[in-house]
Amino acid sequence: MKITALAGGVGGSKLAQGLSEVLPPDDLTIVVNTGDDFRFFGLYICPDIDTVTYTLANLSNPVTGWGVRDDTFNTFETLHRNGSPAWFKLGDRDLATHMERTRQLADGKTLTDVCRYFNKTWQVKHSILPMTNDPVPTIIDTIEFGMLPFQEYFAKHHCEPTIKQVIFQGMESAQASPAVLDALHASDAVIICPSNPLLSIDPILALPQIKEILKTKYVAAVSPIIGGKAVKGPLAKMYAEKGIEPNPVTIAEHYRDFLECIFIDNQDENYGKDIQQSGIIFQSTNIMMPDLPNRKRLAQTIINYLETI
Repeated sequence: MKITALAGGVGGSKLAQGLSEVLPPDDLTIVVNTGDDFRFFGLYICPDIDTVTYTLANLSNPVTGWGVRDDTFNTFETLHRNGSPAWFKLGDRDLATHMERTRQLADGKTLTDVCRYFNKTWQVKHSILPMTNDPVPTIIDTIEFGMLPFQEYFAKHHCEPTIKQVIFQGMESAQASPAVLDALHASDAVIICPSNPLLSIDPILALPQIKEILKTKYVAAVSPIIGGKAVKGPLAKMYAEKGIEPNPVTIAEHYRDFLECIFIDNQDENYGKDIQQSGIIFQSTNIMMPDLPNRKRLAQTIINYLETI
């Protein structure tokens, strides 16, 4: 069974790692959000791609879920002492990734080319692809500060400003990469990881052809909301600011145009009836993934279900 997973952020990387543990290399492609890509000190930084790739390469910081394990921060600390902008924390080993990516892009390589280079260098067996080779920066329109690039909202202002809307700049001229379209067309099923729908998955869905392809596939999602709270990140806060109740029903409704099944946590099973009324199947299980055994367990549960359809 060939699977394409749509992912972004720490939650997405956890399930992507679980899937990589239970699926052969040729049976899994992970398509990652690039809306949070940005330049810092002239370096092209891809936070979601790096989080997913570091995780599958067993290089990620197990405490934060992002960055490199056992990294040092001499450069960051020196920047801070010098009074330079230092609101985005970069480790020394992490910097080497951004420097090499920036060099290759300047030499004319596509972002897909660069991702494949790092996959090979770090011996990642499963394909990790950026959703597009085109720049499509996510902009957060806030009440307090107006338009903020996503990383300024997220890292500089710690998600505190009140959100008015989320804008995907440049999307009108962007295209999903050919590799992404090929992977989706070849898939037997698509899994939407428990990533923030508004920030990590919607940029992927906004690309031309993506939704149309998903409507022809069996699509399963894992809820990023458990017990009314986001497992990680600002999703619950964003929903509250939009007047939306954070629960699995909301997540299912978000993907209703193409979603067949949603996996929700056992403690949210009482929402199952409301989900089914919208014509979407639900499966309740333990969807928390604090460690690798639990990531593998959830991934295998999803694959076992998909094999029955």
